[in-house]
Amino acid sequence: MILLKDGVKYFPYEYASEEELAQMVIEHYKEIFGVNTLYFDPQTMKTQIGIATRSDGLIITVELDVTNWYILEVELAEHPLHKHVIPQITTFNIAYQQPETRKKITDTLYNLIKQDPHKTAALHAQKIEDIHKCVTETIENPPTIAIIIDQKTPQLDPVCKNLPFNTKSTEFKTYTRENAGMSVHVHEFEPLYEKPAIPKTLLNILTVLEQVYKKEKTYDEAAKIAAKKLKLDERTVKHDCTADMGLTTKQFRKLLPDKERIRTLIIEKFPDHEDTIREALS
Repeated sequence: MILLKDGVKYFPYEYASEEELAQMVIEHYKEIFGVNTLYFDPQTMKTQIGIATRSDGLIITVELDVTNWYILEVELAEHPLHKHVIPQITTFNIAYQQPETRKKITDTLYNLIKQDPHKTAALHAQKIEDIHKCVTETIENPPTIAIIIDQKTPQLDPVCKNLPFNTKSTEFKTYTRENAGMSVHVHEFEPLYEKPAIPKTLLNILTVLEQVYKKEKTYDEAAKIAAKKLKLDERTVKHDCTADMGLTTKQFRKLLPDKERIRTLIIEKFPDHEDTIREALS
């Protein structure tokens, strides 16, 4: 396969090792698992919990008051998955069934979060004040196994079906620019999380701005068209664009010529929908 962008060719990159692929996956774990995600180093977890099995990390996600956790397994298709993944996860499952193991995992994660101001702040941003309670309830629910692989193979589905936990998988491919190597590259993968539904307020704002920036309408014209399209009162649409954004009508009108500033303000208001906002206001 070749990717072509503006006449420039990008060719498939062959990972030198699972460790190299794992490093790239870890660099982009928030794009794979979601913005509100915490990553925990596998060596730290192994040392403190004492489970003699290999994984590529542990991930906790908090989305819309729902907290999940993942055991990350990064694999190359050229390696026999049934020899790598099944024994590792089976060993982990045996240990996980013991209450003392779950307590060790909980205590370790709690301590790591409390020692890291960024992780603590991320949970507080999701309105989670009792972190220990949150982690305890999370770990009491079985994890999902996340298999990230460079290329899906016929053996992947049977392996997933034979694991003792729910399993998700996705391909993670890399392409490098012709004559540039890894200094210019792109990644291709399918995220493992479902994007939350767009709030009505955000939808109303983006519908107005679409008319302003793509149809070159004035604010008043855009609000009228958006209201008709959304089957709402025009005053409701304008209220969402101004008061709900913490702006007066005068301030909003003044900001409209600066699309980058408008985009930044909306992302700050709706951080969980950054990709949607950037796509709409590209």
